[in-house]
Amino acid sequence: MVKLERIRVRTAGIGDFAEITQLVDDAVRRSGVREGIALVRSRHTTAAVTCSEPDPQLHADMRDAIAATFPLDRPYRHIEEGPENAVAHIATSMLFGESTWVPVRNGRIDVGMWQHLYVVELYESRTREVDVAILGEVERGRVVCRS
Repeated sequence: MVKLERIRVRTAGIGDFAEITQLVDDAVRRSGVREGIALVRSRHTTAAVTCSEPDPQLHADMRDAIAATFPLDRPYRHIEEGPENAVAHIATSMLFGESTWVPVRNGRIDVGMWQHLYVVELYESRTREVDVAILGEVERGRVVCRS
């Protein structure tokens, strides 16, 4: 079975790590899928999805790494919206990625002790959309249905 859901999260600006762990888990619980996977994908090219520790200092280190790797004062060709926009596109594609996945076990996402899911805002404060595709088995009564 495949269930699709879209979640929305408001970001606070460049470098914001907006946590979506509970939103993804809620989508999985609503889906009825008991065992499987949840694919989590940003619908934007300037906002990434990642799994990271919930440590603000680590998030600051990641922001510093982006700034060091892609300084705003270097020449970019994609400049219609400024160098920040070019950096956002590059960081999404080359550093973070637009998606991740998590296992679903017993109807819940199964993340490690320090694993949290985030939308990483790489451009500007916006309402971001994330698709969650939940694939797996649905239990009805005592019989596991496969489709």
